[in-house]
Amino acid sequence: MKLERNVLAGMTVAVSAFGLASPTQAQDDDGADVAAALDPRVEEVVVTGVVNETNKAESTFSINTLDEEDFEQLAAISTADLLQNVPGIFAEGSTAGEASNNITVRGLPVTGGFRYAPQLIDGLPWYEEPEVQFMNNDVAARGDLMTERVEVVKGGTGGILYSNGLGATVNHITRTGGQQLEGAYKLEYADYGFIRNDAYVSGPINDNLTYAVGGFYRVSDGLRDVGYRGDNGGQIRGNLVYVSDDDSLELQFHALFIDDKTSFYQNVPFQVPALSERGTPANPTVIDPGRVWPIGISFDDGSVASPQTRRFTQIGEYGQREIDLADGIDPDFDIYTFKLTKDFSGGWTLGTGLRLTEGTSVFNAMFTGNDSTSATRFLNARYQNDVIGPAHGQALRGECGAAKLAGFFSVPGDCASAFAGIGRADFVANHAIAQSVGAFYVDGGARVADGTIVNFLLPFIAHSDAESASWDARATNSFELAGTHDITIGVYASDYGNDQNFQASLLVASMEPRSRLADLRALDAAGNPVGPPLTFDGAILPGFFGYTSNIAAEGTAFYLHDHWETAGGNLRLDLGLRWQDIEATVLRRDRNIVDGSDMTPATVTPGSPEDTTADNEIHLPGPARTHADEFDGWGWSIGANYSVSTNLALYGLVSNSFRLPSLEDFNEFRVDSSRAENQVEDIMQYEGGVRYYADTWDTQVALFYNDFSPREDSVVYRDFTDASCVVNDDIPDINTCPEVRHFFRRGVKNLGAEIELAWYPRFTEGLEFRGNFVVQSPEIQDANYTTVRELRVNDVVTGYEFESIGENGRSPRRLADRMYNIQGVWDMRPVLGVPFKPYFKYTWFDTRFSESRDLDVTLYPDYFHVDAGFIWDFSASLAFQFHVSNLTNELSFTEGDPLFVDLKGPNGATNRGVARPLFGRKYRAMLTYRF
Repeated sequence: MKLERNVLAGMTVAVSAFGLASPTQAQDDDGADVAAALDPRVEEVVVTGVVNETNKAESTFSINTLDEEDFEQLAAISTADLLQNVPGIFAEGSTAGEASNNITVRGLPVTGGFRYAPQLIDGLPWYEEPEVQFMNNDVAARGDLMTERVEVVKGGTGGILYSNGLGATVNHITRTGGQQLEGAYKLEYADYGFIRNDAYVSGPINDNLTYAVGGFYRVSDGLRDVGYRGDNGGQIRGNLVYVSDDDSLELQFHALFIDDKTSFYQNVPFQVPALSERGTPANPTVIDPGRVWPIGISFDDGSVASPQTRRFTQIGEYGQREIDLADGIDPDFDIYTFKLTKDFSGGWTLGTGLRLTEGTSVFNAMFTGNDSTSATRFLNARYQNDVIGPAHGQALRGECGAAKLAGFFSVPGDCASAFAGIGRADFVANHAIAQSVGAFYVDGGARVADGTIVNFLLPFIAHSDAESASWDARATNSFELAGTHDITIGVYASDYGNDQNFQASLLVASMEPRSRLADLRALDAAGNPVGPPLTFDGAILPGFFGYTSNIAAEGTAFYLHDHWETAGGNLRLDLGLRWQDIEATVLRRDRNIVDGSDMTPATVTPGSPEDTTADNEIHLPGPARTHADEFDGWGWSIGANYSVSTNLALYGLVSNSFRLPSLEDFNEFRVDSSRAENQVEDIMQYEGGVRYYADTWDTQVALFYNDFSPREDSVVYRDFTDASCVVNDDIPDINTCPEVRHFFRRGVKNLGAEIELAWYPRFTEGLEFRGNFVVQSPEIQDANYTTVRELRVNDVVTGYEFESIGENGRSPRRLADRMYNIQGVWDMRPVLGVPFKPYFKYTWFDTRFSESRDLDVTLYPDYFHVDAGFIWDFSASLAFQFHVSNLTNELSFTEGDPLFVDLKGPNGATNRGVARPLFGRKYRAMLTYRF
C-alpha cells in the first residue's frame, strides 16, 4: 500500500499506507521540489475526508490508501479481502465469496455488513444506506482496472463530510482520462475454473474533453466445489470529463452498469471431542484447531451447495416457484453520476455531485442447519417430532381429517371421543400405522443408508428492488485570520427506497462431497411407505419464515468544515459540524400465518399418498405493519496535526459522531421515537498518534478510544408459554407461538492501538518490508435481555426454557482483539538486473467468540493466512503474475455458531457445530498488457 506525504520542509516523497518512504528519496533541506526525481505515484494526493487535496503526513486523522501496485501484490478477490489489509478493519476475507462479506471497524458493535463503513465511489455512496438486509454494501463496489485507488478514512472528518462515516469511509476512486491514449488488458486464470477479463482504455477526445471506459467479465466454478458454474457476470463503466480552457469549470459524467452473479458460501458442519459442560463467559468452550474434524463436507473446498441441492420448489401466497441457487448474489444496477466544479470570482468554488442508482439485488444462499447426524438418529427425531407429536396433538384436538393423523394412524369412526385424553404411548401402540421414517434421495429414489450423515439446509431467497438518489453540494473559500482558513459550507440530500421479498425453506439433505436432497416417507412395520410424504421435493417446509416489505426514506444534511493552517504552516486543524435527519416509512408483512395455512390442492385428499404434509404449514404473509418516523442527530469533530520537524508529526482528534437508524432498523421495527430510549447511535472517538519518517524506515503509532453509548436494541423470541401455541405432547410447536420483542440497550467501549511500520534495508536495494499491528480491548456495556433455549435429548426436542443474558463486560462476538499483517516484496531489478519481483503476505487473527454470545459461549481459535507470488515484467508493456493464496493450506474458521453440549456428533461421542472455514490453497495466474 502506498501513500504520499510532504516532508514538512516541502519535499514530496512516496510512503506506504503504513507510512513508509522510498529509500531512494532525496534530501533537500531547502524544501525544493524534487518529486519529479521520485516514483511518479508521489504526485498522487488524498481526496477523501478532506476539503482540499492533502497527504497523510499532514492529515489530522487516520487514512490509508491502496493503489495499483497494492492491487497487484495483494491480489484480493473481493472488497472485504482488500480492506483486510487496512489496520483497524477486521474483515472476514472472502469466506462468503466474491461479494456479500462482512467487516468491522475498531470494535464498533456490528457483526455483519458495512453499517459503519459506507462504500463510496468517487465521493458519493452508490446506495445511500450501507446496511440493508440481503444487500450488503459491497455487492456493487467492485474493483477492476478502472479503479485507480481506494482510500480509507477512519473517524474524524469522515463523520462530517459523509453519511454514516463514523467508523470508516471507503472511497473507490475511478480512473479518468488524460491527454495521452493509454489502456490495459488483463487475463486471469485460477485453478477453480476461474477466467476473468479486465480492460480499460482512456484518452482525449479533444483538448477539453477526455474519456475512460472499462470493466471486467468473469466466469468461475466458484471458490468452493459446488459442481456447477457459481460465478458469472461483470460490470462496465465509463466517464467523460470536460475542463474549460481556463480550468475554472470541470464537468464529469460517469455511468456504471453491473450485472454479476456470485456464489455465497456459508457454514459447514464439524465435530470436536465431547463437551463435558456448557461454555460460560468465565469459562468458554475453546475449540482446539488440532482436534476439529469435518462432518461430510471438506473444509478446504467443500460446500452444501451441489447440483443436487441447486434447485428446489418454494410455496407461498403466489403458489409455487422454482428456485435456482446458481442465481447466487446477483446485483443488477445502473448507476449514473453527474459532477460539477466551478470557480467564481472572490475565491469561491462550488462543487456539486448527483448520483442516481436503480436496479435489483438478488440473494440466493444456502445456510447450514446444526442437525448433522446419522440418518438413523436424524430419522428417529423426525418420527418423534414430525410424525407422532403432531399427529397425537391432532388426535387430542379431534382434528380427525388432518393429514398426519389420517395418513399415519388408524382413525376410528368416533375419532373425537376415542382419542379424548389418550396418552402418547397408547396412541402409538394402538393406532400407529407408521412405525418409522425413511429417507429417499430425490434424484433416483434410492434409500438413504442408515450411516449416511443427514442435516437440514435453510435456503434464504430474497429479492430487492432498490433505488437511491444522493446529492451533495458544497461551497468553499479561503480567508486569513491567524493563519489561513479554508471554509466549506455543504448541503446533502438523499431519497432512497427498497422493496424486499424474503422467504426461507427447510430442506433435508445428505452431508457428503455432493450433498443430495432427500424426501422423507413414513414407513410401516414392513418398511413400506405409508401415507403422504413428509417433504415436497426435499423440503419439509417449502415455505418457511420471511417477510415482504416496502421502505422509503429521505434525508437532509448540513455541514460546516474549517481547515485552518497556522504557526507558519506547521499546525493544521480540521473543525467540522454536521446535522442530518431521516424520515422513513415502512410497510411490512411477516410470513407468520401458519395456523390455517394448509395449501393442499382441493383435488387431493389430505393424508393420501398423493398428498404431502409439507404444504400444511406454509408460512404466509400476515397483516400489514406500518411505521413512519423521523430522527435527527448532531455531530462534530476537532482534529490537529503539528509538524515537530521535517520528519516528525503529531496528530490528534476528538469527535462526537452519530448514526441515524438504518433501513434494517426500520424494517425490523427496532426504532420508535415515541419510546424514551435514545435510538440515535452516539459515539465519542478519541485518537492521537505520531508519524515518523526516516531514510530507511517509517512508522506511525495511533492510540484510539471509542465510547459507543448504549443505544436501544432488541431481540425477538417465541413465547412458548402463550396459550395460543399449538401444543403436541405437552411440547409447544414453537413456530405457532407469538413473537415477543424484548428491548434492551447495548454499547461498546474500546481502547486500542494501531502500529504501522515499514523498512527498506540498505543492504539490499529493492527490498521492502511492511506491517501493521492492531491491539484492542472492546467491551460490551449493558445488554441484558431474554432469549429462549431449545432442550433436546438425542436430537428430539423435549421442550424450551427462558434464559436471561447479561453481556456487560464481555467482548463483542466475531471480533479479534489482535490482528497482525506483515508483507514483504523484493524488486530484483536494481541488484540483479532481473525484472522479477517475489512477494509474500502473512496475516494473523486472534481468537474470536462465536456468532451467538447468548448461549453456550464458544471461542474460535486464532488462525494465520499466508499468500505469496511473483511478478515477472517481460517488458515495459507485458507482465506475468503467479499468486498462491493460503499457501500453507491453513484450515480454520472465520466465524461460527456456538457449540451446544446436548448436540452430539454422528457417532454420539463428539459434539457438533457449524462454522465458515477458510478456503483451501488456490493458484492464480495473470497476464497484463499495458499501452
